Amino acid sequence: MMKKRMKFNLELAIRFLFIVLFLYAALSKLIDYQKFYNDLLNSPILGYPLVARFVSILIPCLEIIVSGLLSMGKWLKTGWYLVFLLMVLFTVYIGSILFFSESVPCSCGGIISKLSWDEHLIFNVAFTILSGLGIYLHRKK
Repeated sequence: MMKKRMKFNLELAIRFLFIVLFLYAALSKLIDYQKFYNDLLNSPILGYPLVARFVSILIPCLEIIVSGLLSMGKWLKTGWYLVFLLMVLFTVYIGSILFFSESVPCSCGGIISKLSWDEHLIFNVAFTILSGLGIYLHRKK
């Protein structure tokens, strides 16, 4: 019984961490939308105006939606899988920038944008692993 309670508390803590992270990231991007959009325009991968406009709206919306899904019992499983998918996509994007590009401004918001590309990659890999742990703990309930 105590082991189940610990797993539940750990899953809850990880879930709360992702809710805060995704809401913070989304709000930072929306508050300084023009900077976020311009950073996407400077991206060697997303640097086309139509793509940058679409992504600049899609990403904050997805981050808010996923945060909402993580806070609802009925949609929690979907939320966990979307968190994992987004973290994998963000990590692949950062890895691509790091390995195939020179200096590109980070299109993340807030404190996270202060990280170097190497630090950002480590951060994303760690959070991708955490999201996998969240899925594992949720399935074990």
